Amino acid sequence: MYNTVCKLIGTSNEPTLKQKIVKDCIMKKSTLNFIINVLMFLSMSAIAGIGFLIKFTLIPGQDRWIKYGRNVDLYLFGMDRHEWGTIHLIIGFILLGLLVLHIILHWYSLTCVFNRIFKRKLVKKIIALLMIVISAFLIIVPFLVKPKTDEIEQGKGRQTTNFNGRTKRENKTITTYEKENLNNANSFEIHDHSNPSIEVRGYMTLDEVSKKYKVPTEFIKTRLNIPKSIPDKQRLGWLRKKYDFRMSEVEEIINEYQENNFGVKIHPQRRRQ
Repeated sequence: MYNTVCKLIGTSNEPTLKQKIVKDCIMKKSTLNFIINVLMFLSMSAIAGIGFLIKFTLIPGQDRWIKYGRNVDLYLFGMDRHEWGTIHLIIGFILLGLLVLHIILHWYSLTCVFNRIFKRKLVKKIIALLMIVISAFLIIVPFLVKPKTDEIEQGKGRQTTNFNGRTKRENKTITTYEKENLNNANSFEIHDHSNPSIEVRGYMTLDEVSKKYKVPTEFIKTRLNIPKSIPDKQRLGWLRKKYDFRMSEVEEIINEYQENNFGVKIHPQRRRQ
């Protein structure tokens, strides 16, 4: 490429100042392209890896009953599947930005190939318009749609429960292989829910827990030695890492408050009469 440019701007054997500037620009652009391509490759690998992690390692609750024999939370490097999902989204934005930058740097080549493939102006306009509309639709539509909401009741929905409060999938017999997986699962932290009727997750905020179980945030903060200056919108996962408590402790605090103030104690399991 450099030799071609030199022929266009001069045929002297000795490189002129103009030729040196052109060579430096080409080298800088090539280096930038290489860096962007490497970052795009690493971003795509990270997105795929985190996707596999969320799908097959930090499995959802209905699959944890089958694999571990009880309802647990799974953590890797102190983060649950929802926090890893946030990282997955952030890397997706980074990849999107790199892709836009990659297109800008190769815009001339792309337009040349586009013009060579589509000769007629009308076809070019239609194809370009379709690409813009489809791209905009795929990016914007998630912010415009409203998901269908449906109340989950006992005996209905995806996780139909039986007399002991466990789903049909959760109630399957735990095999010897699954017990071995439970004993050998040392690569990530397991949090056992002491009370299946009260489930507190790392992605939940103090305010969400307070509204769901009717427990004042001040009471939770006091029992967990969390400063009252901490905002109620803070997630429990972040608080757990900073103030060193377990989610089961939060569940016990909720159970204690409900028992003392409402005279209601939620037992770990509802047994058949």
